[in-house]
Amino acid sequence: MRIITGKFKGKALFSPPKNITLRPTSDKVKEAVFDTIRDTVKNSFFLDLFAGSGAMGLEALSEGAKFVVFIDKNGVAIQTLKKNVYLLSAQNNVSIMKRDVLVALKNYQKIEEKITEKFDIIFLDPPFPSLLAGKVVEMLSNFPLLKNDSIVIAEHSTSEKLPQEIVGKNTLEKIKEKKYGKIAVTYYKVLVRESDTTEK
Repeated sequence: MRIITGKFKGKALFSPPKNITLRPTSDKVKEAVFDTIRDTVKNSFFLDLFAGSGAMGLEALSEGAKFVVFIDKNGVAIQTLKKNVYLLSAQNNVSIMKRDVLVALKNYQKIEEKITEKFDIIFLDPPFPSLLAGKVVEMLSNFPLLKNDSIVIAEHSTSEKLPQEIVGKNTLEKIKEKKYGKIAVTYYKVLVRESDTTEK
């Protein structure tokens, strides 16, 4: 596992032990995602859900993100992630939360304490057998830590179909979907209701 673009390009990262069933985002998919969002990443606040060993959030830092919050409930993954953050000397630009993602999104105040601005980009890559991507995207339609034009990116199995539009306190409108074999990446743009657009 390595950083493929940006200031840390080529840096090898620690991977979780082989007996831990994590599925890091492939270099091909990672490169395609960052080719799509590169203009948005610089100086962004980035939320990496189901972060695993941190490949996507660390790539965002390499591309110039200002701050990344990582959330994952797997203790071994979190330990690997901490080693990778230390490897890149990025401790001042990240917050790592060992929590279940659904619980963390519901009790968002704990996330809010970690940041000084709302999120520009949210990336999620839940375990494929769980078919959780749709549920998480639906929760994000009521997640208050998003801005107008924030981007939500879901990596999921092609067997899980995500809706074109999700309406809650935020409206998430699908703007793109790309397939890579059995993997799909779906992009949403966020529209925040006018009464909720006051920024922190």
